[in-house]
Amino acid sequence: MGKSQESKTIAYQDILKAKSYLLELKEWHEALHFMTHFLEGKVRRNPQEMNACAEMFEVVYQNFDVLLFDIGEILNTE
Repeated sequence: MGKSQESKTIAYQDILKAKSYLLELKEWHEALHFMTHFLEGKVRRNPQEMNACAEMFEVVYQNFDVLLFDIGEILNTE
């Protein structure tokens, strides 16, 4: 037989945090889906539209980075 693995107890609050992060990621996924249509190469966009898209991307990118860090902290705690 193989070695037995230690099991880790996950606090209910951590499960709720992970669920919250997943919901947030789903919302950002929807925003990114919109951006792919917005950045379609066949359509010319004015500078204001491009600036709005760049700002939205920056917010998504920063928020995603924070979410990844936070969920990593939850998963790596012992």
